Amino acid sequence: MSKFKKILVSVLPGIFLIGYNVGTGSVTSMSKAGANFGLDLLWTVLVSCVMTYYLIVLFSRYTMVTKETVIQGIKKHIHPVLAIVLIVALSTIIVSALTGLLGIMADVMAEWSEAVLPWHISSLSWAILIGVLIYVLIWIGNYKLFEKILAILVAIMALAFVTTMFINFPSVSELAKGFIPRFPQTAEGSDNSPFIIIAGMVGTTVSVFAFVIRSQIVKDTGWNMSDNKVQKRDAFVSASLMFIISSAILITAASTLNVKGLSLNNVAEMIPLMEPIAGKGALAVFVIGILAAGLSSHLPNTLVIPWLIIDYKEQERNTKTVSSRVIVLLLTLSSVLGIGLGFRPVFILMLSQASIAIVLPITIGSVFYLTCKKSLMKSNVNKIHDIIVLILIMVFTLYVSGLGIQGLIKDLTN
Repeated sequence: MSKFKKILVSVLPGIFLIGYNVGTGSVTSMSKAGANFGLDLLWTVLVSCVMTYYLIVLFSRYTMVTKETVIQGIKKHIHPVLAIVLIVALSTIIVSALTGLLGIMADVMAEWSEAVLPWHISSLSWAILIGVLIYVLIWIGNYKLFEKILAILVAIMALAFVTTMFINFPSVSELAKGFIPRFPQTAEGSDNSPFIIIAGMVGTTVSVFAFVIRSQIVKDTGWNMSDNKVQKRDAFVSASLMFIISSAILITAASTLNVKGLSLNNVAEMIPLMEPIAGKGALAVFVIGILAAGLSSHLPNTLVIPWLIIDYKEQERNTKTVSSRVIVLLLTLSSVLGIGLGFRPVFILMLSQASIAIVLPITIGSVFYLTCKKSLMKSNVNKIHDIIVLILIMVFTLYVSGLGIQGLIKDLTN
């Protein structure tokens, strides 16, 4: 195997995480941030990606030292009830996230079919078709296949959004202002609370799912502390690509949607994102980008609940069991049902991303406690600088969770 191929194979787990973190949820959150507030929230992307890198390394280190996943650690060394509560909370979020993801992809395909085909295909029909496709992939596939599929989808998504960003790239001074932390004023219109948007941006980037699944991947890969250099490189690639892609989406939305006064409350308003690079072909390019983003999220997210249950039971990670296939089928049916009932996908997805930020402090707090236990971590126990960094992260995530709760209450009341 060539050196390049070895490096590529070693970073595939990190690219797999991008499938969780940078998908339709990120496209929606970053597009909404750029559309509503221009470049004002670029600092949120940077802070979130730096935190993500540190936490990927921390969660990986716990598993490399103890040979336990984080869920197993919480179950054994804190309390089984907390592990169950966490699994239930994450599973609830996944159900709404899958509905939002499928709804956005289905709406985009419906827009495309109306513009291109001689007949219109409804969002519900597209939802059923995409749902069946994902189910078949999971039925016949395995983790190695999913890694390769996600690597291709992430590459397509990155190319679409990063290329578009450079067409109307802002000035250096405008860009620099975006990295100065500030909270923009509330934008007019529905679903435009900066609290929900910031919580959604953090939730989709500093994702509990990515960290929990990372822990499982590290255990399956068989990494130990002698592989720490490879693991850190993999984490750096993952966090860096997350920053580049997420920033590209936000900057593109700021230079297209924001200047047109579009606040992004429905999928059709996202199509102008691609006009700078594609002109009249914007719809076609957008369809490719959003489908790559959507499928790269929907595929791994559908696997989360079976993997969490397998993790808790300390079984071999196999999604071809009858129970896993039944769970995946029920998730697919519930997602399609949500579209059939007319749930607003952008709103549902934003609520889901904000809810992730609310669960985040519980997970980080648990790992903080576990990695401070010398009996578990031996010489790899948290050092003073780790404790300071984790306290800062906890304060930030608790604050963002507070914003998310405020925004959820406000939007649900309205």
